[in-house]
Amino acid sequence: MQIKKHTLWCLIILLLAGCSKCANSKKKIAKWATSIDGSIIPVGTIFTAHLKYLDEEIAIDSLVIGFNGVRINSYASLTQEIQIPTAGFKMGGHTLMAIVYRDSHKEEYNASVTIVSDILPQENAIKTGAVYPHSNQNFTEGLFFYKGMVYESTGMNGTSFICRYKLGSTPEKLTTMPTAYFGEGSILYDNKLIQLTWKNGKGIVYDATTYKQTGEFLIGGEGWGLTYDGTHLIMSDGTHRIFYLDKQTYANTKILEVYDNKGPVMNLNELEFVDGVIYANVWMTDKIVKIDANTGKVLAYLNCEGLLTEAEIEANKCDVLNGIAYDAQTKKLYITGKNWPKIFEVKQ
Repeated sequence: MQIKKHTLWCLIILLLAGCSKCANSKKKIAKWATSIDGSIIPVGTIFTAHLKYLDEEIAIDSLVIGFNGVRINSYASLTQEIQIPTAGFKMGGHTLMAIVYRDSHKEEYNASVTIVSDILPQENAIKTGAVYPHSNQNFTEGLFFYKGMVYESTGMNGTSFICRYKLGSTPEKLTTMPTAYFGEGSILYDNKLIQLTWKNGKGIVYDATTYKQTGEFLIGGEGWGLTYDGTHLIMSDGTHRIFYLDKQTYANTKILEVYDNKGPVMNLNELEFVDGVIYANVWMTDKIVKIDANTGKVLAYLNCEGLLTEAEIEANKCDVLNGIAYDAQTKKLYITGKNWPKIFEVKQ
C-alpha cells in the first residue's frame, strides 16, 4: 500500500512539473516596444518598429516579419530594429505580422497600419469669374460639357432627367427616368448618353441622337458621380473609392482608392476628369478635391465656401455644392450645386 502511495505522489509531481513547463512554453515572449497598432505611414517611407523581450533570459529561434501575409524579412533576435520600405505599397489598410519562433512554438504579434499619401495637399480658396443663371429646380447630380453645350443630370425620384443648354439659356429636357429611379451622374461618348442610378444598382444607356433608352448595365452598388477619360468611364459610389469601367462592357477594370496625408477621403460625389486629374465634390462639404488619376493621391483642396449668400440659400432652398464641368474648347471650369440659382466660372 505504501508503494502505491509513493508511486501516486511521483505521478502527481511529474504532472505538475509538466504543466509548469507547458505554461512557461506558452508564456508571452515579447511585446511591441511602442504602440504601432493604428499607425499612419506615408507611402514611400521606411516604417520602423521593434519587439522587446518580456523576459531577457528567454532566447528565440527566429523572428519573421510579413505584410498582409507576405514574408518580408527574418531576424535572429528581438534586439534588431524592424525596417519595412513602403515604396510601391498600395495606400490603405494593411496588417503587419511579427511571428516569433521558439522551441517548435510560435507566437504572432499583429498590428493594423494605414499607408497614406506622401503629399501635403494644397489648400486653395476658389476664385470665380463669370456667373450664369442655373435652374433652382434642378437637383444637380451630374454636369459636363459636350461640344460647347452643358449637359446636366438630376436626382430625386420622379424628377430625374437629363437636360442640355448653353450657359445662360433655357434648358432642353432630353430624357426622363421612371419614378422608381433616383438619377445620378452622367456622361456622353460614342453617341451614348449614360446616367447612373443611386440605389437601383444600374446605369441607363440612351442613344445620344434620339435620346431613347437602348440598354442598361449593372454597377454592383450605388452610383454617384460619373466622368470619362477617353478610355474608361470613371465612377464614384460615395466612399473613398473610384471605379474604372470598360467603356464597352461596363466591367470594372480598376479601383482607385483616394487618400490624402491623413487617411481616406470619403463621400466622393460628382466627378470631372481634366488632363490626368480627377476633380470630385466631397458630399456635405464646400470642398472640391483634386486627385491624381494615376495614384489616387490628393493634390489639393478647393474651398468653395461663401459662393452663395445666406439669403440666396434660404430663398432657393439650396442643397449642397455638387456639379463640376470642364469646357475643353475654352479651357474653363464651372461649378454649381443642387437647387442652386447660379453656375460659377472658376479661375484657375
